[in-house]
Amino acid sequence: MSTDRNTVETTGKTVDDAVLKALEELEEARENVEIEVLDETAEEARVRVTQRETYSIKARQVVAELLYKMGIAAQVFIKKSEDPVMIDIAGDNLGLLIGWRGETLRAFQTVVNLILNEGRADRRRLVVDVEHYRNRREETVKEMALRLADRVRRTGERVMMDPMQSYERRIVHITLEKEPGIRTESQGEEPNRRVAILPDGATANRRSAERPIPAPSPPLSPQGTGYGDRPRYGDRPRFGDRPRFGERRPGYREGEGGAEP
Repeated sequence: MSTDRNTVETTGKTVDDAVLKALEELEEARENVEIEVLDETAEEARVRVTQRETYSIKARQVVAELLYKMGIAAQVFIKKSEDPVMIDIAGDNLGLLIGWRGETLRAFQTVVNLILNEGRADRRRLVVDVEHYRNRREETVKEMALRLADRVRRTGERVMMDPMQSYERRIVHITLEKEPGIRTESQGEEPNRRVAILPDGATANRRSAERPIPAPSPPLSPQGTGYGDRPRYGDRPRFGDRPRFGERRPGYREGEGGAEP
């Protein structure tokens, strides 16, 4: 039976069984709780388990309360207790909480961080994830960065990526920092700051030097080939003995109706 949101009392055949039930109800790890044995007999044990007041626990409480006020039914878990603390939200139909390219999730995370760090001298960073969206987005950003880097190497021309969040830009820089023939830099101002993928100096100069110079086209000539084969206006055609307009044909005799022999 729960006495408050941070403390539960449970029973079990043994102390360990009772503690396990309490941990499941609190959704907490054993190292983050204090355990008090209230009663223990051969048949049953009763314990009181209380969550320690930690930054990660408070963060989970803030996230859960905000979701409740937003009318979103979901479970909130502490994914990582060390800095930065990571909170994962699980549930159905949470796409609305993620938003387009995670914009709504980023805004939600900003609000939670402001609430948690209000009045604190030691400001800490909290990362909020929804159904492992960040892991999936990270893989997508890596694949896109590698694909665009290959294009830059082939064409020798820079590519500008779409505006990204700071952690996504960092993924691009880390992914491509050891890729040969290219370099990256962030350009622009928030919220439109983006990553530019450019050929490095050596690669760009080498590609320019290796680019073949096209051979000059041969002059057009009536005696040549191709377009130059076409006769100019007024020239006698070079095929057969066809006379020009107005000239008599060979063997033509007047008075015979223009008949040829």
